[in-house]
Amino acid sequence: DQGKPGHWISGAIHGNEFTGTEVCLYIVDKLVSGYGSDKEVTALIDNKSFYICPVINPDGLSNTLERGISQRQNSLMKDDDGDGKINEDGPDDLNGDGHITQFRYPDPEGQYVIDEADPRLMVRLRRDEKTTKPRYSVITEDKDNDGDKKRGEDPESGIDLNRNFPEVWFTDDGLPGGSGDYPTSAPEVHAVAEFFTNHTNILMSQFYHTSGGFTYRPLGTSPHPRLHPKDVAVFDFIMGKKYLETIGEEVPEIWEEPSLLEKSREELKKTSKNKYAASRGYELPYGWKVSYDEARDRRYGYGMATDWAYMQYGIYSITTELWNPQQNIKDFPRFEGEGARQERERALLKYQDEKCGGKFFIPWQKFRHPELGEGEIGGWIPKYRGNALPGEPLADVCDKHWRFELFRAGLLPEVVITEAKARVLYSANSASEAGASLSGDEVTIKKGKGKGRYRIIEVTATIENKGPLATHVARGAQLPGNREDVVWLIGDRAKISYLQGTPYQRLGVIDGAMKIPGYVGGGPDSGDRQTTERMMFMRPGYPMPGRRRPEAGPTELKEGGAKRQVKWLVAIEGSPPLKLVLSSQKGGTSVKSLEVQ
Repeated sequence: DQGKPGHWISGAIHGNEFTGTEVCLYIVDKLVSGYGSDKEVTALIDNKSFYICPVINPDGLSNTLERGISQRQNSLMKDDDGDGKINEDGPDDLNGDGHITQFRYPDPEGQYVIDEADPRLMVRLRRDEKTTKPRYSVITEDKDNDGDKKRGEDPESGIDLNRNFPEVWFTDDGLPGGSGDYPTSAPEVHAVAEFFTNHTNILMSQFYHTSGGFTYRPLGTSPHPRLHPKDVAVFDFIMGKKYLETIGEEVPEIWEEPSLLEKSREELKKTSKNKYAASRGYELPYGWKVSYDEARDRRYGYGMATDWAYMQYGIYSITTELWNPQQNIKDFPRFEGEGARQERERALLKYQDEKCGGKFFIPWQKFRHPELGEGEIGGWIPKYRGNALPGEPLADVCDKHWRFELFRAGLLPEVVITEAKARVLYSANSASEAGASLSGDEVTIKKGKGKGRYRIIEVTATIENKGPLATHVARGAQLPGNREDVVWLIGDRAKISYLQGTPYQRLGVIDGAMKIPGYVGGGPDSGDRQTTERMMFMRPGYPMPGRRRPEAGPTELKEGGAKRQVKWLVAIEGSPPLKLVLSSQKGGTSVKSLEVQ
């Protein structure tokens, strides 16, 4: 599987966000059922490797679905309150209805009031907001299980797995900023990190989350300038544009007309308070953005998976927040301005009343809490509160994001060997006194005396990347553990001597067939490796098989573009088979046997 470009898709890194699990399973079904019947799917599976992990956080997901506890974190066997007991005081199903919902109770210091339009909903007051309405506090169903006058202080939930990755896990002061005792301390994160380390063919990744209806592309732990401009163009002008079209959001004018970029950049320098937008030449839309807070110039968090995959492995990594009723429910009303959030809550509750039989929201019922007194238990069943509702809404989420990942898979590189030829230039019976020299395309042979059968063969081939994107992100080949593309001419080492060209030739990073909109290459560290060809030429009287040649580095062909022309001049004894092997870490492998003419 590592001989093909890799595409990672995962869900439920947060256990209570299982819409991503549903989308992963939908994608698996589409790939499996489409193989052999759908031409596009069949070609993708034949030429690409899909690594689909529907659940990264199995304990959090299990508790959310099976026990009714909305658990974002993983599970840890830990005594949080130091009483010698482990996980003994978590949420409780107080009224025994099989769900852990909410308990609302009158509280003069409470931060909630009952919604006038729909009294099933609660409205959170702003800080220092005054009201004459009765105030309430709202908590998850829970009680003091261990008699320490605290509730929920020792639950099973552990750490946020999406803050435990080894990318900007420490603060600028060198203190822990991410979650866990150290990066990858969580076994779930360790397993993901180990998988990526062992599958360096991955060039695309998706870490599904649930709520919002938008996609985060890198970065969240660092500001915009940490990305190479070429990668920004791929993310925004290619992937971002397609994603917005897929979810039905308006595409920024600049993404449609990249020629306006410089003009827009100059205008934003005068009008925008966002220096990163001015540097890019456009503001990022709601549906495709970075999690880094550009307005306040501060990071979103520490140790996040998407940034880790991009920065350390050179992967086009994104995080999609899948569910948005306004995008995924047909004819769902759109609300803007102050109060829009509460209006959406009312509309969603009405939808589940009419289309889902009201079964996802528990009506409030009176209950006397053992510590807090009289109140009511009810509200959204937690597993439905933040996830796509079953039926048509979930189907819409799944299908849109399957189509988007299908598009992204189609962007992956595909390296091939074309027009490979091997022709005999000279054949004789003696190797010891013969010689060959090359000037331009002209080979001069000096004949020798007959002692043993040998041939001088010229091997030529065209190497091509037929995929849209290059075989690495802009600086990907420079990352530890990554490498440039190479091509080998393989034969019986005891019977072959390389006269021109080393056994393997370094090809640099092979560009894709697609012109990247919104990007103009050039400049230092541009990612466009423009290196002149360095070839090895042997003096007349070349060494023959069995005689050691001075060590030299490999032939390098890094002229850029989507094609490379490679050439060897070899002397071989007898007729051993010859084979070309093209190896690209993230672009695939191509093998071609040569017929000597």
